[in-house]
Amino acid sequence: MKTVALFLSLIFLLGVALAQGQGPDELIQQSKDLFAANCADCHRLNGGGLPNKFPALNKNPYVLGDPGGVISTVLNGRQGNLGRMPSWKNKLDDQKIAAVVTYVRQAWANRAPAVTPAMVAAIRGQ
Repeated sequence: MKTVALFLSLIFLLGVALAQGQGPDELIQQSKDLFAANCADCHRLNGGGLPNKFPALNKNPYVLGDPGGVISTVLNGRQGNLGRMPSWKNKLDDQKIAAVVTYVRQAWANRAPAVTPAMVAAIRGQ
């Protein structure tokens, strides 16, 4: 089942890349760059977070679970036990949020399905 989900995620990313005239390596690099520019200060480049301050994203059940929760957190921010996640809805468009959420769901040891801009748009509109 995980193999099928990973395969479908890769097919989705390849389709997006081809539609934008990009190869999959370029799209992955852009997603990684978005994460580095917007998320890594708190969550670290390795997804490990900072203990007792910012949560790890690597192997995090919340990140690997229902993508709606992660999308909503990135869009609207979140107050948690370890601090406050800022809202990115006015800073990143649906494509960029989909890219960075897909990145954290598939980077490091994570293997969760990709997120589409349509999924982000649906949650943004709620």
